[in-house]
Amino acid sequence: MLVNKEACCFMRLLKNLLDDDRNYLLPVKKYINVRPAKNLLGYYDRDYIYLIPSVVVGMCDNILIRHKSAPLKMQKVLKQLFRLNLIKVHWVLTDEVRYRPQKRIGKTRRRYITFHKKQFTKFIARECYCES
Repeated sequence: MLVNKEACCFMRLLKNLLDDDRNYLLPVKKYINVRPAKNLLGYYDRDYIYLIPSVVVGMCDNILIRHKSAPLKMQKVLKQLFRLNLIKVHWVLTDEVRYRPQKRIGKTRRRYITFHKKQFTKFIARECYCES
């Protein structure tokens, strides 16, 4: 399946954020080891990567605005990532899809953009080859 430009842009920005030494992910079981001098993007465990939407989307939007581009339409991006089986979703009884399921990490229950770790790493490794 082809990836639309916005989803591709988001994945490339995400890869750049993860490659940057100023940002990091924490193991779920070590959620308390926050480093105040760096940006916490989210958490990970054996099967999933849990990204904090406000942090990741905010950083992506800031990068795009600095480059004089429009912010991403995240609902469209999340739908595309779901179609590619990259993110986990939650179905509500009204046949609605929640693209940010809840997860308890420590004492806090929050909504995360939850990537399937295996598919995410494969996709990032291919560097999101997209049609221009």
